[in-house]
Amino acid sequence: MVDGLPGPDGVRIRYAKTQDADILTDLVKTAGDDMETGHLEALAQGRCGTWMLEALSGARIAPLLAQAAASGELLTAAAAMSVPLVAQDRDGQVVGALLGVPSGTVTAMVMKLPGHNGHALMSMVKYAKIKSVAVREDARSRGISTALLKRCVQIYWQLDYMLLFGEFETSRALGPYYERHGFTVLDPQDTIDVGTLLTGVPMRLGAGPGETFFHRWRGPIR
Repeated sequence: MVDGLPGPDGVRIRYAKTQDADILTDLVKTAGDDMETGHLEALAQGRCGTWMLEALSGARIAPLLAQAAASGELLTAAAAMSVPLVAQDRDGQVVGALLGVPSGTVTAMVMKLPGHNGHALMSMVKYAKIKSVAVREDARSRGISTALLKRCVQIYWQLDYMLLFGEFETSRALGPYYERHGFTVLDPQDTIDVGTLLTGVPMRLGAGPGETFFHRWRGPIR
């Protein structure tokens, strides 16, 4: 992933590098999303997604995560556990970006359950949020977002994540796009249970006002 994997029309999908921080942020903003300051700083400093790359090479994230929790550095850990991808064209220009992150919402929900701190950390290595998928306007309709999303899913499934989810502004009508890529798109006000598999306690997760929720379970889980 560091050197890149083939995408459509000569594009390569690779892990974002420090020099990509500004363009990745601009692309995310163009898509109407926000990139948290912590992730931007981590990317600029070469710390964003580092643990995930190590995990793809066989390293174990759990001990690192437990150590970060004990040191009160979960935000730093969240950046290291992100998946920042970019699409680079034949001319070396970054024309697309995707950012996947641990779900702070799910982690916070689990932390509210007495005696479930360990499960809260487990949620960070089992559930992930697709924060943004963005393609430069003049590079759209070439399958670049599809290639980014495909590689993102492959990475998370290879690392044994169970659930990928995200939200988009309902007005953008992206439901058919995500459905074509194997995601379930919920109707307004619908939610999914993200708690029972993890803790044995039901916890509902869905979209906020004006947003639409999409998700995909790994394997036969529904």
